[in-house]
Amino acid sequence: MNKHYDKIILVFVVIVTGALAAVWIPGYLGLKTKFQVEEKSSGSALFGKASAEGIQETIDHLQRDVRWVTPTLEGVPQKPLPLTRSIPIWVQNDKEIDLLDPDAPQIRPPLDNSWALKNGESVGRNDLLTLDEDKDGYNTLEEFNGGKTDPGDPESHPSYSTKLILSEIKEDAYALIYRTGDNPDGEFGVREEATRYEADPPRVPPRRKSHFLKMNTDFGNHPGHEDRYKITAFEKKTAPGGAGGIPVPAHLLTIADKTSGKEFKLEYKKPKLETIYYAVIDFQLPGSESKLGPFKVGESFELSTEPDVKYEIIELQGTLEKGVKLRKTGPDGASPQDITVSAGKKNA
Repeated sequence: MNKHYDKIILVFVVIVTGALAAVWIPGYLGLKTKFQVEEKSSGSALFGKASAEGIQETIDHLQRDVRWVTPTLEGVPQKPLPLTRSIPIWVQNDKEIDLLDPDAPQIRPPLDNSWALKNGESVGRNDLLTLDEDKDGYNTLEEFNGGKTDPGDPESHPSYSTKLILSEIKEDAYALIYRTGDNPDGEFGVREEATRYEADPPRVPPRRKSHFLKMNTDFGNHPGHEDRYKITAFEKKTAPGGAGGIPVPAHLLTIADKTSGKEFKLEYKKPKLETIYYAVIDFQLPGSESKLGPFKVGESFELSTEPDVKYEIIELQGTLEKGVKLRKTGPDGASPQDITVSAGKKNA
């Protein structure tokens, strides 16, 4: 009897499984049919019956020319707002200013708004013009006026010559005076006078030196004038103007100047004045300040920041207002444009 238990259990499982299948399979088949019907009916309800006219309307709609019309910013006439980038706007006195518009009012004159924005400068800072953000010795205004260099990069800055200022002009007033002598075979008395001298090094006394000279004798005693002159000719003359109508001496000596290679006339008792000017220049770069000179025309100097560059004095007219003209010469030769430095003015 025990040997048939397994068969009894197997028959029972088969009967239960068959009963469950009989219940589940019809339900499954009915649900699938329901889904298929609803799918077909929902498509018809949404789109309706297709027609040739409807299809053509759809094609025309998809092929129409669609253009994007960018909006404009209120308060900024005719200024389109791009879809892909922003426009930097600054509000000042309730007025909106486009920082990229070259015609817009300058927020920190004379700086260009776009230049300040490009270089990361805050146009709203009240101290923007005097700010030296990169610590190169040049403030924002100097960087802008000196070539629009980068105020955030210490290696980008204006020329060092913009830090030169003419602070003082010294002068050496030198005179020759024909005092005595009217005999071409005799001696002529000629005196040198340094009427004013302020250049370094100080002149060694005496400031006056008298010479008694024969024709074709070299003379000159003061620094810079040593043996510079020579009497080459004499002309005996008189001129009206004495008391009672008596003529007065107006003799002329012809003097050859070795330095200039020219001759000039020296009239009896009428000084011939020659003024030599010297420039004193201040270098005002923070951290490298120095006083340079005095220098006369033809002399040159170097800056500590540019050891391979020379600045030569090429013109000096004797007034601070007219200034001094410099020629900059570096490893690549002279600069194409000379530099004029005046009192309180840099690189004019």
